[in-house]
Amino acid sequence: MSQIKFGYQIDFRNPPASGRSFSQLYDAMFRQIERAEELGFDSIWLTEHHLTDDGYLPSLMPMAAAIAAHTKRIQIGTYVLLFPFYHPIKLAEDIAVVDVISGGRLRIGVGQGYRAEEFAAFGINKKQRLGRTLETVEILKRAWTGERFSFNGKYFELHDVRVLPRPISQPHPELLWGVGAPKGIQRAAQMGLGFATVGAAGAIRIYHDALKALGKDPSQFSVVGSRTVYVADSVEQAWKDIEGPSMYWAEHYGRWLSQHAGTDISREQIRPEPERLKRVSVMGPPVEVRSRLARIIEEDKLTDLIINTQLPGLDPARAMRSLERFGLEVLPFLK
Repeated sequence: MSQIKFGYQIDFRNPPASGRSFSQLYDAMFRQIERAEELGFDSIWLTEHHLTDDGYLPSLMPMAAAIAAHTKRIQIGTYVLLFPFYHPIKLAEDIAVVDVISGGRLRIGVGQGYRAEEFAAFGINKKQRLGRTLETVEILKRAWTGERFSFNGKYFELHDVRVLPRPISQPHPELLWGVGAPKGIQRAAQMGLGFATVGAAGAIRIYHDALKALGKDPSQFSVVGSRTVYVADSVEQAWKDIEGPSMYWAEHYGRWLSQHAGTDISREQIRPEPERLKRVSVMGPPVEVRSRLARIIEEDKLTDLIINTQLPGLDPARAMRSLERFGLEVLPFLK
C-alpha cells in the first residue's frame, strides 16, 4: 500500500450545454491542478482526442508545459498521447523541451488511436497505426540520446539528424504502453515499457505474466490505471452530482469504442448504463471510498491510481470539493 502513487486526471472537456467558456473552464482546471499538488497528489494525467464537440484536449504537450509552469513537484503524464498523429522528430523535440521545462517530471503514455474520424482528418491510414507507433517509439529513443542518427523504416526515413535539447529524464521520460488487447499488453512487456491500462486485474496479470516469462521483474515497471472517484456525504448524493456527466462520458466512449470494434455499444466495457456506472464508480463518503480503493489497489497491483473526478460537464466547483475531501479525508489513509 505504501508504494502506491495517486494521480489526478484532467481532459479539459467542455460540453456545449455547460454554459462555460473554454477560458473559464481552463482557469478552473488549473486551480484544481495546483490544489492537487498542494494536497499531495503525485501526478497529473492528460488525455487526448480530436474533433469533438466538447473540445476534448487536442494538444497535450502545450498543456503539459503550462502545467509545468503552474507547479513545482507533481509529475505530468499523458494517458495517452496518440503517436500516429505526430512526426517522430517533432514529437521528440516537444517532449524533450517540456521535460526540460518541468525539471524531468514528464511521463509518456503511448497510444495508437482508434477513432476513424481522427485518422481521416490527419490523412493517416488507420491500418498503419501500430507500425507508425512502433517506429516512433524507436526513433524517440534514438533522438533522446542527443547523438546524430539515421533511421530507415517503412513509414519514416531519417538521415543524420540530431535532436537537442536532451530530456532531463534519463535515459528518457518514462514510456508506458497504452493498450487493452492481450497481444498488445504482451508487446508492452517485450518492449520493456510500463503499462497504461484501461482494464483491471485481468489485464495486469497478462502484463506481469509476460514480464516474468521474459525474465523481467514486474516490480521494476509501472502499471497505471484510472477510476472514477467522487467523494460526497453519501452514495446517493454522489450519484446525483455525477449521473449526467458520467452518462455523457460513457455514451461518448462507448460509441467510439463500438465504432472502432464494429460491435454494438452494449458489448463495450464502457457503456451508458446507470446501474453499471454506479457499480464501477468509487463514490460516497470518505470511509466508503477508502475501503473500496484499498481493495482495488490490492487486487489490481497498480503502481499508480489515477483519480478521474472532473467528468465532462460536471460543475468544477463540485469537482473541487470532491478533490479536497479526497486529499484531506482519503489520501492520507492510503499512502
